[in-house]
Amino acid sequence: MIKILNDDLYLIRKIRLYVLLRLDAALSEGKASYNFCNISVEHVLPQNPTFDSMWVQSFPSQEERDKYVHRMGNLVLLSSSKNAQAQNYDFDLKKQKYFTTKSGICNFALTTQVLMEKEWTPEVINKRQQQLIHQLKEVWRLQ
Repeated sequence: MIKILNDDLYLIRKIRLYVLLRLDAALSEGKASYNFCNISVEHVLPQNPTFDSMWVQSFPSQEERDKYVHRMGNLVLLSSSKNAQAQNYDFDLKKQKYFTTKSGICNFALTTQVLMEKEWTPEVINKRQQQLIHQLKEVWRLQ
């Protein structure tokens, strides 16, 4: 299970949303409740960044982007209406437009973590990946 969690979780359609919702509930200490018809998974580092974006500067090679893009550390939850509007904006603009609400906060604990980051780099994704796996190990009592 840990190997699956530490790989390209996004590509496993049957479990990705469940895993992220369970993780979000754990991060909010069970206090999260959502009033959305549909919740979707969004990539922070986009799947197809434009060649002139800051994403290509932070992740210069296609191999590096491929290594991180579908990992749990790069994924957040959004309401489907927000996700439908999401584009490949640079990190600061993406945080402002999609990861916050009119009241300035995000509805998902998992997504709120991203708001605290100043930049989105391979190091940030790796660190977050390890923290999220540690959280799930505790929740599911994995070794």
